[in-house]
Amino acid sequence: ALSGALGAALGTMVANLSISKAGFEEYKDKLAQIAMKGQYTKDELVKAIDDDTNAFDEVIKAMRMPKDTDEEKENRNIEMQKGYQTATLVPLKTVENCRDALEICKNISEVMDEGMASDVGSGALMANAGAIAAAYNVRINLKSIKDEKFSSDVNSKLDELLNECDQILTIVTKNVEEYL
Repeated sequence: ALSGALGAALGTMVANLSISKAGFEEYKDKLAQIAMKGQYTKDELVKAIDDDTNAFDEVIKAMRMPKDTDEEKENRNIEMQKGYQTATLVPLKTVENCRDALEICKNISEVMDEGMASDVGSGALMANAGAIAAAYNVRINLKSIKDEKFSSDVNSKLDELLNECDQILTIVTKNVEEYL
């Protein structure tokens, strides 16, 4: 989440710096939209840092539940499964937000000043790294989930998001490389 937030921040920084730059007057509205979306995405990713920690706390609480009787064991297992599902969905949302951070970088890469290409490229790489790292958290938690439909749905969504990230990163890389 932190990596993704840095990626969004770099793309947003370039948009904000470009708004008042000579030669970018025709892009003022687009740059303002990129900056607003970028700030929102960055804030969501910063929030996700704590959300991820808090989500796994549900699993820890469930692990600490009593398990002396069959009923206690059953309740503990139910709560652990709920906790693992939450601990899976939070990083999945982080992957989605990192995809949005990549989109910020893609949008600014289409109108950026060539002197800021390295910032945009670095932002895209940070956002992509955040997506991959969050995907690891999704996958590790899925291993503990017994609900096959939930796991299948999450895996499908994760694959879709990571594919989108790859596609966006390819575009940003192409745009950045043209300036370098």
